Amino acid sequence: MQIHGHQIFGVSLGATDGEIGKIKDLYFDDSTWSIRYFVIETGNWLFQRKVLIAPCAIESPEKITDLKVIPVHLTKDQVKNSPDIDTDMPVSRQQESSLFDHYSWPAYGGAGKGFPTTGMFKGTSALQNKLEQEKKFDPHLRSLQHISSYDVCNQIGRVGQLKDVIINLSDWSIPYLLMDDIFTSDQDRVILEVKKIISIDWDTNRITVSSGHDELEKAPRINASGFFSDDSNLSL
Repeated sequence: MQIHGHQIFGVSLGATDGEIGKIKDLYFDDSTWSIRYFVIETGNWLFQRKVLIAPCAIESPEKITDLKVIPVHLTKDQVKNSPDIDTDMPVSRQQESSLFDHYSWPAYGGAGKGFPTTGMFKGTSALQNKLEQEKKFDPHLRSLQHISSYDVCNQIGRVGQLKDVIINLSDWSIPYLLMDDIFTSDQDRVILEVKKIISIDWDTNRITVSSGHDELEKAPRINASGFFSDDSNLSL
């Protein structure tokens, strides 16, 4: 099953012994386009504390019968006793490592692993500073809330604005972007494969894609709300 990314905001995560809290954001990996963490606001039971929960804690997709409560393989005590992490971006690698250790989650990419020191590289101080930062923070971890208003451009110019993404619940991957384009005035959104992305400039909030104007005008579209059915997914 596939859903719009923003449909999951406000959905509750349910532990084995009660509700943990509601999803406020999704952190994804911009190198693999997969969800890394759900940002959960726990509510009064944990003093409004925000926590990060990885998709590997979620029950199988078959058990997600609606988007009211998503069940997870955790207890409220596990969440309560989890490391106190600054959930605002960027999240440090050390904090990620302590989180994975606490829940005994399988290691993801570089979480908790060693990284090369700047002494292994030669270059300007700017490059050294970048490498130092990448030792501390994962440069590929991004907020879905933040990216959802980025301009979309091709090699000619601006072609629209990102509004949402499509998420596969089977593996929590992001195969498609949903954008408003400059070619039509209707409310439907253009479906764009993430493999069409050439680059993302995080400083100027701009996504550059390889699709030309003709391709975008002929691209499939979808209503701004609602689920994809399996049939419509196949038609893409």
